[in-house]
Amino acid sequence: MNPEGTVVNPGGTVTAHPRLSVSEMCTYPWTFADELVLWDSLGLRHVGVLDVKLTAHGRDQAIRALASRSLRLTTVITNMFDLGAPETWDATRREVNQAVELAAVGGGCVYFTPGTAPGRSFDELTAALADAVAPCLAHAVSQGVRLAIEPTQRTDRSFVHTLPDAIKVADRTGLALIVDLGNCWREPDLAAAIHQVGDRLAAAQLCDVITHERAGLPTGTRVVPGEGDMPVETFLRAVLETGYTGPFEIELVGPAVQAEGLDVATRRAAAAATTFLEKVIP
Repeated sequence: MNPEGTVVNPGGTVTAHPRLSVSEMCTYPWTFADELVLWDSLGLRHVGVLDVKLTAHGRDQAIRALASRSLRLTTVITNMFDLGAPETWDATRREVNQAVELAAVGGGCVYFTPGTAPGRSFDELTAALADAVAPCLAHAVSQGVRLAIEPTQRTDRSFVHTLPDAIKVADRTGLALIVDLGNCWREPDLAAAIHQVGDRLAAAQLCDVITHERAGLPTGTRVVPGEGDMPVETFLRAVLETGYTGPFEIELVGPAVQAEGLDVATRRAAAAATTFLEKVIP
């Protein structure tokens, strides 16, 4: 039983596209054990995880459970740096390095949101991020793991809100980038912005977004692919045109998903994403 009080139903299975991944963010309140049941029923080959959730389950046990299912990681989410508090960076570095070691075993990249510090300029924050993350980047390189940031429109978690700004930060820090349709939907020319990301792209995340208030849901709400206002197929093709060969990861969160129920919404999103992927990837 999941935390919504409903049984995670292994029926109604979806034959997921081989390049489909589902992030634990879709089922954030659930236990890792419940998520395994869902992933099994979807026939996934890839998943995205939160390092804190695997730690809560028991890292070694979680790694064995993933390996026994031949599940590879697309992403590992770890904690962001507090860019205004350098005295905390060593503790955060240990957390990031732990996530890197997980990705070295299970595959995938490690990422976090860029962080922020009120009252500091973009250049100052970029320099602080570069200093904070430098030892982790060296560790990631030694482990063959890509370390990335995810630009987001949330001002409490990021000073980087657009893909052009993210490229500047990537080039100055050495970090790779996560391109999430749910965070870059405001780009005036989405395909061109993704093309500019190029080989900085570590992972691509998929959803749909409503760009105007609808049925009481605010602008920017994430919905099942194909049910919002975004050019999902254009997004997928633009990502592929960068040379990206990795999985497309569903990251579906927010009020629409919560109202529908995480189990049902995630299953529908996996089915819809599979349809899109079958169209754009021969």
